[in-house]
Amino acid sequence: MNSLYLLFNRFGSNSILRYCLQIFIVLVGTTLLLHAFGLGEFIVPVTLGAIAAALTDFDDRLSIRLRNLFYVCVLFFTVSTILAFLAPYKFWFIVYLSLSSAAFVLMGALGQRYATISFGTILLSIYTMFGLGDYPHWYQQPSYFVCGALWYGFTSILFFIIHPTLPLQEKISATFKEMGELLQSKAKLFDPDNVDNVETLLFELSQKNAQVVNSLNQAKQSLLSRLKSSRINNSNIYWLNLYYFAQDIHEQVTSNYLHYEKIHQNFSRSDLIFRIQKNMFLQATACKKLSQALLHKTTYQNSPLADAALAQLEASMRDWIAQHPHNLEVKNLELILNNLKSIHEQFAQLQLKQNIETGSPQHQHAHLNLLDEDIQGFQDFFLKIKQHLSPQSALFRHAVRLAIVFAVGYVISLLPFAKNGYWILLTSLFVCQITYFATKSRLKLRTIGTLLGVLLGIPILYFVPSIEGQLIITVISGVYFFYLRQKKYALATVMATLMVLLIFNLKGAGFSIVLPRIIDTLIGCAIAWLAVNLIWPDWNFRNIPENIRKSSQATLDYLDAVIQQYHQGRSNDLEYRKARRAAHNAQIELSNMISSLSTEPQPNQELIHYAFRYLVYSHSQLSYVSALGHQRTQIQDQHILALLDQSAELLKHTLIQQQPIPHQQIEDMLVKIQYLNSQGQVSEQKQLLLKQISLLLETLTELVMLKNKLPELETR
Repeated sequence: MNSLYLLFNRFGSNSILRYCLQIFIVLVGTTLLLHAFGLGEFIVPVTLGAIAAALTDFDDRLSIRLRNLFYVCVLFFTVSTILAFLAPYKFWFIVYLSLSSAAFVLMGALGQRYATISFGTILLSIYTMFGLGDYPHWYQQPSYFVCGALWYGFTSILFFIIHPTLPLQEKISATFKEMGELLQSKAKLFDPDNVDNVETLLFELSQKNAQVVNSLNQAKQSLLSRLKSSRINNSNIYWLNLYYFAQDIHEQVTSNYLHYEKIHQNFSRSDLIFRIQKNMFLQATACKKLSQALLHKTTYQNSPLADAALAQLEASMRDWIAQHPHNLEVKNLELILNNLKSIHEQFAQLQLKQNIETGSPQHQHAHLNLLDEDIQGFQDFFLKIKQHLSPQSALFRHAVRLAIVFAVGYVISLLPFAKNGYWILLTSLFVCQITYFATKSRLKLRTIGTLLGVLLGIPILYFVPSIEGQLIITVISGVYFFYLRQKKYALATVMATLMVLLIFNLKGAGFSIVLPRIIDTLIGCAIAWLAVNLIWPDWNFRNIPENIRKSSQATLDYLDAVIQQYHQGRSNDLEYRKARRAAHNAQIELSNMISSLSTEPQPNQELIHYAFRYLVYSHSQLSYVSALGHQRTQIQDQHILALLDQSAELLKHTLIQQQPIPHQQIEDMLVKIQYLNSQGQVSEQKQLLLKQISLLLETLTELVMLKNKLPELETR
């Protein structure tokens, strides 16, 4: 009985399995159920409408889900009707299809929800072409599409009502899982054998950090949707506090207190860095255990091994200091120890359902603010769209490319050999992505997936002649498509191809579309490939100096927010969290741009080398600021406050205003820091501040050299 309960609990807390069950119910309703009631002629449009609606689904609260469903139904009916009326007028059909698709792509500037709905609407436009001329009345096909969308919407809302917090629960859980991966990656830097690959490990660390930041952003969107509802309950407060807990842990994990190369020089023969690494691995395990506890709604229990490991590290640290009383390098490890103790204490005090979920919603109202990036009225609507009406915007370039791709693809579809030419547009839509790298990846996977799907579909059509059998396989293929589409795109394409072959066999066109399907896929891939290579290719707009400037500015804004709190007192207000989030997001954008360099045609290896080195140093600067941010509290020492202000101004003048590096000023500041450190018993807080200032200054010269080198290499 207990095992059945655990099995049911695991199913109930797994959104992927629940989503597959929902898709299964949807497809059974649009295929087998319609067939059983003798409504076989409705199967194709209703199923396509449901599939398009499924691709517009977005995690949101109930009222917004209902509003989104209304928008989707109106858009589906309107777009399908307009295309049906324009079908006899080929020129105007091309014009409308291209311009409307570009406009829908630009709607993505308003946010992920609108981008998702827009994609589903563009897909529905192509699905409309499947049935043009098949229905005697203009309103029939649009109405069937809407029926499919309503059916999917009904099941989606029903599953949401059953467990409304599940998507948020999984996103918070994923955040802690990614945090564990980040800690594991950081622990590798304390392996004494990793001497010659520190920069490689730091780059890996920056990539893992990007995944954590993306998880935090997704969790924030889900939280924000629920907090904007009129009723704030304890459940929302509970998840909000877990989100804040994850943010705080992230700031500590991304903190850096030393040059990693130097720890190998000083401590490779001691047990200190081994013990630090062990504690980091144990904290990574704690993050993953918390992730599982949140996912399955079990109580998190701190491991006794973590207590023992931390105690042993503290004892080892005391022994080493006693044996080497004049070695100041150990102070860096003491800072790391203090950070490990802080994280450990937070996990030790964490008791789900007791310590996090405290206080009434009204009492915690001051902590409910999250940065809301949704549109705030018509003025904000036009401003967000206006910001992307330029070739400098990747979204605008993608919109123009897709418009041209659709125009060219439709013209080709009118040629005699393109019997089912709308497959060209469908392939182009899925392959033509916003970046060159993404398109290149989709191109190969889409081609392979289609060929495999056709090869699998031919024997199925031959050996399973019954309609019922083919509909069952259609349902299974559809479920697998939605299950795999975010994980294994090639296999998802296999399932989609098989599903569509079987659906079209209901029209008696199963075998007849096999060869055209392959030809149209190849044509669609070729058009998309030419578009991303010839129409405003990414490498003409990467603008490395501007990306570097934005990242540097965001990091310095974060530093300003931290320094302000050293002057005025610690606060976790919206402005501080906004600055921190912007700095990490800008770092992700820089990382994505630099990572894409190696995928370009004829990549510049020297540029790639220096760009990756710059990314490592840039990430290090951000981690030094994170360390300052974690320890922020009001201080009274005017000498240190002046050093903080002076260092921020120096970084701003050098990195943003591009003034020459004041080497003498940096040297004087480092001498002053050394002098302050030598003044009797320096408190741990002052020790940390002085160390972080020195790290920011010591890495500045190399950072500026790399920053100046990259534009030279880019223009060659």
